[in-house]
Amino acid sequence: MEAHLKSKKGKAYKKEIIEFNLKQEEYIMWLYKQLKNNTYTHGGYTTFYITEPKIRKIEKSRYIDRIVHRWIVDNFLEPYFVPQFIYSSFACIKNKGMHKSCIYVQETMKHCKRIWDDYYILKMDVAKYFDNINKKKLLEILGRKIKDKKLMDLIKQIIYVQKKEKGIEIGNYTSQMFANIYLNEIDQYIKQELKIKYYARYLDDSIVIVKTKKEAKTALKKIEEFLRKNLNLE
Repeated sequence: MEAHLKSKKGKAYKKEIIEFNLKQEEYIMWLYKQLKNNTYTHGGYTTFYITEPKIRKIEKSRYIDRIVHRWIVDNFLEPYFVPQFIYSSFACIKNKGMHKSCIYVQETMKHCKRIWDDYYILKMDVAKYFDNINKKKLLEILGRKIKDKKLMDLIKQIIYVQKKEKGIEIGNYTSQMFANIYLNEIDQYIKQELKIKYYARYLDDSIVIVKTKKEAKTALKKIEEFLRKNLNLE
């Protein structure tokens, strides 16, 4: 019920939500029983396109499935994975966001100007990120932390509603969290292995600040190699 109340926030005027609200207790009890008895089946998607800031294909699930997405993210994915995230990961995390990421990068640039005078910025973006997430690899990463078989089966069903081997739906609430969990792998590599101090990521856009051009080129080469080898990304 809590997941339903959060999911409908700001969208209560939409037809599918008005219809759901008319019998919300019945629908919630039905959904609860389906999940408990392992009989829940995720529905398909409706597709539409947005044009700003660029053309993107959005795949939207049924409202009842969106309640399940919210329930999984709020009760399992966030408490399991967000504490592992680095401080300077800013997308789709409570009390973070775009403005805080901008302020963080600006403050870091000012700091680097003070300590180094001159510095280099490595600005990176993953090519067609959501379309290229490897589902098998994603499940492997999730499985390291989630040991409950019923939960993993439910997550697997959501990931594989569309039978393709790679790519997750941009419109899903779960997709934002999956995308963050997937790229946390590169965050940890950059911080722990490469020991890069000044780094920030907003979903698939990231910035590294280093003292020399040589350091920037070396970092780029190693990051590209890690993405390709470990996450099947460019």
